[in-house]
Amino acid sequence: MARYYMGIDTGTFETKGVLVNETFEVIAEADVKHGMENPKPNFFEHDAESVWWADFCRVSRLLLEESGIDPGEIAGVGSDVLGCDCLPVDEECRPLRKAILYGIDARASEEIAFLNKHYGEKRVKELFGHPLCSDDIAPKILWIKNHEPNVYEKTFKFLTGSSYITAKLTGRYVIDQFLAKSSFSPLYDEKECSLFCRPD
Repeated sequence: MARYYMGIDTGTFETKGVLVNETFEVIAEADVKHGMENPKPNFFEHDAESVWWADFCRVSRLLLEESGIDPGEIAGVGSDVLGCDCLPVDEECRPLRKAILYGIDARASEEIAFLNKHYGEKRVKELFGHPLCSDDIAPKILWIKNHEPNVYEKTFKFLTGSSYITAKLTGRYVIDQFLAKSSFSPLYDEKECSLFCRPD
């Protein structure tokens, strides 16, 4: 039986997918456009269900339709969704608000200033590995705690886009180590390879 591999990448304004065979020959390609919400200055969001998940499902179907292959022949699926996003979900993996996007969303500037003052520049670099910026997820979580306490209290996990898609597909909560180390510090315990689900 032939084996195929599917890859789907969700970006800021478009989701693209490709299906390749065992020799990496492209069998099918598909893409769908989507919007990005900008409800206030410096606020940039995606709806995780209607953009990330819906796009993933739609592109998957388009790839299967174009290729005509049996889904049972797909040996693996890879997914990538933006980067340093912050999506709070409940215990059923239901989004509790729209996802706060990567570094283009600068709503947490006051939280960054607070953390810099609270810890000091030297300690911030020790904890985060770099000066704090709008790509960091910890200030976004703190923003949710400060501005949307009801959402914060109901949150079971804070996910990235890729973590959300993986959880929807497998029921497992995971994060790639590069993203965990670069954007979730100091919430990521590199020694234990674990992530605190909701810091207090």
